[in-house]
Amino acid sequence: MPNQQDIDADVVIVGAGLSGMIAARKLLEARLTPVVLEADDRVGGRILTEEVMPGLPVELGAQWIGDTHERMFALAAELGVETYPQFDDGETSYDLVGSGVLRESEFHSRFAGELAELERVLRRLDELATEVPVETPWLAPQAAEWDAITAGAWYDAQGLSPVARTLLEICTVGILAVPTAEVSFLHLLFTIQTCGVTSELFAESEGGAQTTRFVGGTSEIPRRLAALIADRIVLNAPVQLIEHSADTVTVSCRGGLVARGRRVIVAISPTLAGRIMYDPPLSGIRDQLTQRLPNGSSMKAFFIYDEPFWRADGFNGQLISDVGPARMSNDTCLPRDDHGVILMFLEGDQARTFGRLPLAERRAALTAELVRHYGSKAAKPEFYVDGEWSDRQWTRGCYNANLGPHVWTSYGAALSAPIGVIHWASTDTATYWSAYLEGAVDAGERAAQAIIDELAG
Repeated sequence: MPNQQDIDADVVIVGAGLSGMIAARKLLEARLTPVVLEADDRVGGRILTEEVMPGLPVELGAQWIGDTHERMFALAAELGVETYPQFDDGETSYDLVGSGVLRESEFHSRFAGELAELERVLRRLDELATEVPVETPWLAPQAAEWDAITAGAWYDAQGLSPVARTLLEICTVGILAVPTAEVSFLHLLFTIQTCGVTSELFAESEGGAQTTRFVGGTSEIPRRLAALIADRIVLNAPVQLIEHSADTVTVSCRGGLVARGRRVIVAISPTLAGRIMYDPPLSGIRDQLTQRLPNGSSMKAFFIYDEPFWRADGFNGQLISDVGPARMSNDTCLPRDDHGVILMFLEGDQARTFGRLPLAERRAALTAELVRHYGSKAAKPEFYVDGEWSDRQWTRGCYNANLGPHVWTSYGAALSAPIGVIHWASTDTATYWSAYLEGAVDAGERAAQAIIDELAG
């Protein structure tokens, strides 16, 4: 769209992440005119693929979909983006609670009892999660009790061995990107319920949330969506003010651009939505909500080698460790490419601590960890790159917003409920696979359909 100062549309959309562009496409299909205002110089939001070497893209942002992510599989097929399975052959390497580095077979043999404890707790989580209605989690029978404690406190009360408790923490932080001491137990159960069962959240093999990747990188999805609505997207347009009345909105951006419409969809994370000025001001409960919805802390670090040498030793490239700096890793090699690529995750406290170190110091610490697990060949990568999401001006954290104690029961009703002509859409507001790409599509479609229904009436 030309960089004009005044734009008229049926619906103004704030944010060109996946939710915003899905909403725009759905509105266009309904013969309504959207305009998408994006603060950044690119589309995609928390999706970010960068080609760090010729022909070798890495995913600094969202990377996987899972077997039950039907909307994302359908979207990829529609856009002509091919998919391929995540590599999972071989053994995981463990180093937990002073065990030293152990291959998966040895770890499972030595700690069979502890793993049985963990399985018992996961099944109990599944049972409790079924009592949480995803549309209204604050109405769960034990909502007040569950929202008054943290997930970490509930974990601590289960009588787990150090190995089982540590594994549970690592797996949960890998999903929420914050320590379990910061998250309401009700929010954990809500997250499980929106995704099915714990096995779908925690597994990387069949049935898990991380089973499939996109040929060319995840950014192929927003890039191709943007091509369909290119004349309706304005980049470098940070929204500062939304003025709203009973049937109109005026959205003002830094630099003077103004967009007017009949409805607005704010398709950014709740904490960023709370930084926009509204006239008249939003209700106190909505503002109090956004003050209590911090984004998670996460970063990804990629080591690129001339070959995936760990595979020859029978490893799948995954490590699970409480020694660190990374708690987990993943083989992210590309099909039909000879390079070996290992992705290391730093989430929660690890992202906060090591994300602040000088790059060379952080790289050295991560390299030492890989050497402990995979030997001296890990010491000399051809290339290294990492990225911490809280430093990105228009994101300020990943993977999603997490609700601490008392937030769902005190403020949860304001999370996705429209306020007059203002609608909300981001994966944080989804009721199916919240915090995932699937959730972003769910949220965008829901907000767009609500507006279609309103304007049709």
